[in-house]
Amino acid sequence: MNGLAQTLSAAGRAVGPFISGSLFTASTNLKPKGEALAFGIFGGITFIGFLLSFGIRGANLEAADWDEPADDDEEEAMTDEEDDDEDVHHNR
Repeated sequence: MNGLAQTLSAAGRAVGPFISGSLFTASTNLKPKGEALAFGIFGGITFIGFLLSFGIRGANLEAADWDEPADDDEEEAMTDEEDDDEDVHHNR
């Protein structure tokens, strides 16, 4: 999966400047508001990608040895921060 992601990323970086440059050049010839053409197209593509990202589902997306952090860890971190705050007040 990572290999496919790297390949598509590299292809986008290779072809992207040519496509975007051509689109910006074509948009300068459109009157009025031709500059909005390129931004509208890129915004639309981005929004479609955003919507498609909600379709990413799978039980095997996380590593096999990954565990969700327990709430106890967060509470301990909060307690440590409160202790640090008290130390600062005592040192004044």
